Amino acid sequence: MISRPLQPHWPASGRHVTVRGIPVRASRSWIVIAVVLAAVSIDLLAADGLRQFRLYALGTLIAVGAIASIVVHDLAHDLIARRRGARVHAIVLSSFGALTDDAYPPENPADDAHVAIAGPVASGTVALALGAVWWAVPDRSFAANLFGPLALINGALAVLTLLPGYPMDGGRILRAFLWYVSGDLISGTKAVALYGQAIGFGIVLAGLLILALGGAWSVAAAWLLFAYWSISQMAREGFARTLIREGGRQVTAADAGLTSSRRVAADRTIDAALDEILQSISSGPLLVQRDGEVVGLVSLQEIQRVPRIQWDTYTVGDVASALDGVPRAGHDAALVDILDLVDSSGGQVALITAGERIVGAVDRKLVHARIREHLRPPRFDARRRDSL
Repeated sequence: MISRPLQPHWPASGRHVTVRGIPVRASRSWIVIAVVLAAVSIDLLAADGLRQFRLYALGTLIAVGAIASIVVHDLAHDLIARRRGARVHAIVLSSFGALTDDAYPPENPADDAHVAIAGPVASGTVALALGAVWWAVPDRSFAANLFGPLALINGALAVLTLLPGYPMDGGRILRAFLWYVSGDLISGTKAVALYGQAIGFGIVLAGLLILALGGAWSVAAAWLLFAYWSISQMAREGFARTLIREGGRQVTAADAGLTSSRRVAADRTIDAALDEILQSISSGPLLVQRDGEVVGLVSLQEIQRVPRIQWDTYTVGDVASALDGVPRAGHDAALVDILDLVDSSGGQVALITAGERIVGAVDRKLVHARIREHLRPPRFDARRRDSL
């Protein structure tokens, strides 16, 4: 069992703007590219009567409106998620409305499908409302130049995110169906990831063909290629994390052989124990024991804080880190729960226990390695053994 409540993982990276308690995230590189594209787009597409201040004002309002459109799209996801007892953990602007597995980890097919469809429905509704305003205002007016692009942006969000490839909302809906039919989230994710690659190839091809047309069409092509690049980055990260998390649900610490970590005596000098410490690098944290009882943890980081000249006088127990505050998980805990435990604690290590005894210690790198071993196809393992 786990000794601390678990929270879904999202790496902390400083302070962020929040909406309804949800952090809004975007990388600096994405923001720079989006701003440059927006400036070029406005300059090429603005009506002849719009210049200077009005042009800058229009560009600013459209940029703000586009960001707000993505936020509304993701808030619709969050609204349905909360009604079903969960929540969206981040609004990722660079995903262009696609609901990544990092932002909303899949729990069951029904919830995944309902939460995924909410975003396109919201964007489609907003597009219709803005389109009605666009139709009602005079042509070539400031309002027409504002509401027209915003209606198109929301319409594009609704249509593009419904494409049936990972990580688009349509891909999550299709995955939910495959997951429901097969009972296997991993195979469903792999299937929609393949569809996503095929759709991505089509998007790139279409973008290049449209780009060749030049003029105003080149603006649409540039945004299409930028969106594909941005979403594909999120797709790779989310796909890998989903496989790790789902694979980690199927394996316990005991199954993965994490209940017999290497140990070193606390009274040994650093010089005498150095070989053992170096050998433990690939096998996770090293337990320090005194009189048969685990009293601490030691790693190369602790050793490197001691001047080399003193390694023959300092003992391992002198430099070992204390166990106070280190989270603990039972030997029967799933590996994904141990990952969540490490993340929620803000540390790097978790202890594995059997009853009251400490029998192992793990870090994220070791847990990930054991999950990947579990996910590796048996035929690959056989080929690797035959090659040895």
